[in-house]
Amino acid sequence: MEISSSSNIVTIKGNIKSLTHYEELKREIDNIITNSSNVKIKILESISITSSIIGYLCKLVDEGVDVELHVHNEGLKNLLDDLNLISLLNVRKA
Repeated sequence: MEISSSSNIVTIKGNIKSLTHYEELKREIDNIITNSSNVKIKILESISITSSIIGYLCKLVDEGVDVELHVHNEGLKNLLDDLNLISLLNVRKA
């Protein structure tokens, strides 16, 4: 998995599947939200995301951070829909 960020946008390439990936993503997002109350996350390839990342994103929303999640994989979008997270995380099919 590769993470890059620019302004308030985090782009993720590759599959998200380990605790290390969660820690990397959390670190990137934490850096962004120190200066901004919104973050856009683009997941370009992954077909799933870990429960720890889902929990972290939900916590951010609870803390007032505007999260927008752009997913390229239809299966991942369907998974987030099954978990009733489409509106909470502002999920968009990219």
